Amino acid sequence: MLKQRVITAVVLVALTVWALFFASDMAWKIALLIVAALAAWEWAGFAEDVQLPVLKLIYAMAVVVTANFAADLLTTQNIVLFTALESIMLLSVVHRYQSTKGRVGTRSQAFIMLSGAVSIVLFVAVLVKFRAEFGALILLLSMSLIWAIDTGAYFSGRRFGKNKLAVHVSPGKTWEGVFGGGVLSLAVAIVIVYIVQPQISLHYIIFAFILALISILSVYGDLFDSVLKRQAGKKDSGKTLPGHGGILDRIDSLLIAMPMLYLAWLFTQA
Repeated sequence: MLKQRVITAVVLVALTVWALFFASDMAWKIALLIVAALAAWEWAGFAEDVQLPVLKLIYAMAVVVTANFAADLLTTQNIVLFTALESIMLLSVVHRYQSTKGRVGTRSQAFIMLSGAVSIVLFVAVLVKFRAEFGALILLLSMSLIWAIDTGAYFSGRRFGKNKLAVHVSPGKTWEGVFGGGVLSLAVAIVIVYIVQPQISLHYIIFAFILALISILSVYGDLFDSVLKRQAGKKDSGKTLPGHGGILDRIDSLLIAMPMLYLAWLFTQA
């Protein structure tokens, strides 16, 4: 399983790097919309009333069309508002599910569909703007922060994990894993800011800590996905990616982290 997981991850990173540095702006946007369609299709599977393929397709197409326009029309104020809304939705559901020992998450079909639409549309819009405004390198390095915390948490959790992070949401996650992932993410953030030497209004160490903190908060994206899968009786969101499950299983942390990272870079420009 680990070998398959690593191979898939390497292929995904290679495709992402190619798209970031060599695709045109339109091709990059189209690639993101394809990811959005696949993610929305999987998200529709979390709602009991949207199991027919035709209904999933309608939802996916609606999300794609909205994301296409949002990438061009969303303002900074819109992004701040929707990022705050997404964060509140994730935090409230995850904490309620954990505090009720897995009895209460969210059974509202409308809420499930709305949260998916907001998360995926915002993700596409931000990645289009991120690349256009800060360049492919900054975007890739920012994404690597999330990959770093995922990798660090996976290996440190396997080696040292004892204390459960949210046992009713995701039994496999531990505080030791989050700590290990956070340390690796901070190290990567320091290297990134040092290498890029951006014109920012903060000391680069402080900015690195902010980036690492956002990386840690990205865990909530994973936990929220876990709550929805548990409620729907699913192990994975899909079967698109060998060793990883579905598209959502790979981008769930990015959905909440990328808008925050975009705003972090935006608001610290000197």
